[in-house]
Amino acid sequence: MTDTETRLRDYLHTQAATVPDNAQGPGLEPPERRRTWPVLAAAAAIVVVVVLAASLLSRGDRPDPARRPAPPVSGAAPQVPYTVYEENSLHDGKQKVRIPKGVDGFFFGRAGGGWLGQQMPGAGRFRPGILLPNGTFRTLGPDRSGFQVLSPDRKQVAMFHYLSNTRGQVIVVDIQSGKQVAQLPAAAGSPELLGWNQDGLWMNRGKAGLVVWQPASGRQRPVSIAGFDGSAAIPPAAGTIVVSAKVDGKPCLKAGALRDDGFKVLREYCAEGQAHLYPVLSPDGRTMIQSERAEAIDINTGQVTKLQLKDRMTDTLPLPVFENGTQLLTLTETIAAGGVVHNQLFRCDVTSGECKLLVEKADGWTIHEP
Repeated sequence: MTDTETRLRDYLHTQAATVPDNAQGPGLEPPERRRTWPVLAAAAAIVVVVVLAASLLSRGDRPDPARRPAPPVSGAAPQVPYTVYEENSLHDGKQKVRIPKGVDGFFFGRAGGGWLGQQMPGAGRFRPGILLPNGTFRTLGPDRSGFQVLSPDRKQVAMFHYLSNTRGQVIVVDIQSGKQVAQLPAAAGSPELLGWNQDGLWMNRGKAGLVVWQPASGRQRPVSIAGFDGSAAIPPAAGTIVVSAKVDGKPCLKAGALRDDGFKVLREYCAEGQAHLYPVLSPDGRTMIQSERAEAIDINTGQVTKLQLKDRMTDTLPLPVFENGTQLLTLTETIAAGGVVHNQLFRCDVTSGECKLLVEKADGWTIHEP
């Protein structure tokens, strides 16, 4: 187990010790509408046009145009924040910020002039906040709050506030003012906050299933996805999401979108074995990643592109992160003598499969959402 995985395990165990047995770990979470196909050839037979139109109407989404040939993969520095464990520092472009004592080393996206993180000053205490470029940490919300998720415009943050070890409520805090602006009634148990997009805040309520809450209107909507088993990737500005699911006993990724009549599955991709698949999705909602096999799946066409990595791609936390719609940053695991695991950092183009080594010695590195 790497230092990063050990820290994440300890982080989750610390929170779990303060909550009921049915509480779930924080979603390690945080774009644009999809484009349309090129104009069909005018000479196409009318019957082909009719069949194609019927297919598109049944799909419920406008498909995307074919991608252009990918340029060579750049060796430039990562365009997303990353932390270096040995230095206890966060890097973002030319900025390097020392992480204060008591602040966890995992961050959830840029917001409020800094980076959304979690303060954990002692056992049973945890609170979200913003790490500022000057190295200070500005807390948000009440103590014993966590599972934080940014709103699509990054002006608000949702969190779960524990009122006791068995009861709590989801609240929304305005980042600039620090004031609470919305809340759900207190209830037993703790929903896992999965992500927040144009449909609302997605929550896994365990046996109660998936719920989407719109804080502005207060509306809650249950969402049924067959086989859903707990994980999701929900880009802030794309209507498409990807969830993990079990289908006929196999681990699968299901990409789809919320419609008036329910959740519409657009692409399903399954694997052999029993390993849980953690979803990764591009910010434009177009490409999902099967990390266990280092594959990129185009949700519209179903085309599978094998990423050209010699070593095992990380497929557990921390997950690979997209810099943009086609460029993916991922750590790989190299097994050295004595079973010691070393990490390297690569940038891969999901349309061509080409990967380029960025950092040869990336032990203790964690890549974060932009």
